[in-house]
Amino acid sequence: MGIAGISNAQTPQVNNGDFEAWDNPTTSSIEPANWNSFMTANSTFWTSFGKKKRVDRSPVVRPGTTGIWSALIYSTDETVAIANGNITTGKINMGDTDPTNTANYNFTSRSEGGFYHSFTGHPDSLVVWVRFKPFSGGTEQARIHAVIHDNYDVRDPADANSTSHIVGSATLNFTKTNGIWVRKSIPFIYSGPSSTPLYLLISLTTNMTPGGGSGGDSLYVDDMALIYNPVLTTGAISPNTFIVDAGNSAAIDVPFTLTGTMNAGNNVTAQLSDASGSFASPVILGTLATTTSGTISGTIPAGTLTGGGYRVRVVSSDYALTAADNGSDLVITNTTGISDISAGSYSIYFSENELISDLNLTQSIHPKIQVFNLSGQLVAGFDLQNNAVNHYHMNIPAGIYMYRLINGDQMISGKIVKF
Repeated sequence: MGIAGISNAQTPQVNNGDFEAWDNPTTSSIEPANWNSFMTANSTFWTSFGKKKRVDRSPVVRPGTTGIWSALIYSTDETVAIANGNITTGKINMGDTDPTNTANYNFTSRSEGGFYHSFTGHPDSLVVWVRFKPFSGGTEQARIHAVIHDNYDVRDPADANSTSHIVGSATLNFTKTNGIWVRKSIPFIYSGPSSTPLYLLISLTTNMTPGGGSGGDSLYVDDMALIYNPVLTTGAISPNTFIVDAGNSAAIDVPFTLTGTMNAGNNVTAQLSDASGSFASPVILGTLATTTSGTISGTIPAGTLTGGGYRVRVVSSDYALTAADNGSDLVITNTTGISDISAGSYSIYFSENELISDLNLTQSIHPKIQVFNLSGQLVAGFDLQNNAVNHYHMNIPAGIYMYRLINGDQMISGKIVKF
């Protein structure tokens, strides 16, 4: 891959966009792999004489690339007309000797292997490095045109039947670059009317006007890539209860999804809120160097306060993104051990201003209950009776609370709602 410093996470790209792979190299039939030129065009008897080599691989590459080849597209003077250099991810149709005739176009040919580019993305833009030199040194303009479309053999230029199948397009006409490589960024415009991306038709030509320019116009192209708006999402955290005390931390795995275009050297960091879910002063749990989705193996620090309203989120460095949190509260407690009270054998709930602790089916040792608010503050604590329904009056505000049911030196934590 010749595109340095950019990584696209789980998003489709231009096939052979760096022009490093070539079919039939060192012959007159040379073409970039996954691209097509006049040598493989449809033609008539009269236009078949125009099936000439107008593309070649070149060792002239843009600064900073990791590749060794670029594509050189050039025009020729055929006496009766200028034949523009032209390559496409689809197929060229040479229908008439007049370059301006509508029988001349590029098109997606879905029925022919190698003459279509399957594609299901919605990129933000197309970036490409170019070096354009008109033979006359004048103001002629080269052209780059990309069309995302649905299940139809769309043409470029589009005819009346093609327009209803277009999802979006990116277009750039540009003048000479004065002998230097220039990076071009071309935004996609999603004006429809179709909304189902299935194919990508890209056309590169030495002149925006069919038959325009001069023989010997040259367009070098290198490192073409699609750029996607990056999206970062925090995954679900499991388990949702962590045992942390003054001397012991807790391991936590934070999954995340990262799609889109990120720069090399990006870091994704997992952050812990306070006990009420605020990220005003987040605690760093761990960091992973990546440009794709993954899981951060983090640590909840020893000494983290007990609480039932903790949240976790992830942030990235380049591009700078802040994801929404994991979507549910996490419990951090300093009580160790596993409860002998089986799930379903007890019930804790509020009935108006009464806290009900139903232990009719439990066998526990000196049971107790503690109630905390979402900031981790202890609201109340009571001793409980075994094999009984315990009632305690609690005149506290409506809201979500965390309880800790203690069985000797063991516990179960959970949440309850007071309406």
